[in-house]
Amino acid sequence: MKAGWFEATGPAHEVIKVGEMPTPTAGPGEVLVRLHASGINPSDYKRRANAKAKPEFARVVPHSDGAGVVAAVGGGVTRFRAGDRVWVFNGQWARPMGTAAEFISLPESRVQALPEGTSFEQGACFGIPAMTGYHAVHVAGDPAGKTVYVPGATGRVGAYAVQFAKWRGARVIASTGGGESSVTAVRALGADLVLDRKDPDLEARLLAETGGRGVDHIVEVNLPGSIGFDERVLAEGGAIVSFGAASAPTVAVTQTGRRARNMGMHFIFVYLLSEAQFVSTCAGINACAAEGRLIHRIAGSFPLDQLADAHDFAEHATGTGHVVVTA
Repeated sequence: MKAGWFEATGPAHEVIKVGEMPTPTAGPGEVLVRLHASGINPSDYKRRANAKAKPEFARVVPHSDGAGVVAAVGGGVTRFRAGDRVWVFNGQWARPMGTAAEFISLPESRVQALPEGTSFEQGACFGIPAMTGYHAVHVAGDPAGKTVYVPGATGRVGAYAVQFAKWRGARVIASTGGGESSVTAVRALGADLVLDRKDPDLEARLLAETGGRGVDHIVEVNLPGSIGFDERVLAEGGAIVSFGAASAPTVAVTQTGRRARNMGMHFIFVYLLSEAQFVSTCAGINACAAEGRLIHRIAGSFPLDQLADAHDFAEHATGTGHVVVTA
């Protein structure tokens, strides 16, 4: 089979190679998938680009997310058969073989049915971005009736968080620093209100929009840089959910004088959800997609032969959209 890989870390065009590798087989409890699309996430290109750390394996076929068609199933597999359209997640988590290839064999639990009407390229976005967005919205309980605030709503995860929160019956307030075009894009995702993240009166506006009580739930991409602000606009008993740390590795939490009391704080890492959380998260994503409620912002699609170009584009030029590789 054709696959892309790297054996050393560094710039994409220096370390990524594309060539032939043995096609895997489906072992007991596994599903062999003929991949048609593979999603690139920041964790993929950051790990490949980190020249200070050697790869965890002698050869790494990158990417965790993908979509395709079941080619074969191993013994004990009951949910799938050859020809089924599927999406996969955690492809390269703790293993050398990811989805930047024509085939991958994974445990049945890491394979999900692809909803009718969803393309392979869209399905390749369901893993890390959509699963993180869905779990971030639900980890503190049912969002129905709550006011959910999503700063950074034009990002991959933020865009999905807006959609899942709205789908589940929340009032969604989002913010963006990207100008009027970004405001329009976030409104199209279903946000009830889109504010300017650079507005010096943003805190007062959020409190005014919630009758002074604050928002119930914050899906935060940059907790270290936003914790003080988030504490002041969070309602009593609310929750802050962190899925990224763009500005610093530590967070200073206010012990006294904090506006929100009985608050919850969740740090999520989607690769390591419990099996029950994997099941509920994947089921929720599929249900939302089956209703035609998901918008996928794909910024670029590259053939597998151009894997290095795809990584370079994802790393430097995409802005907020997903990048997929087709095979």
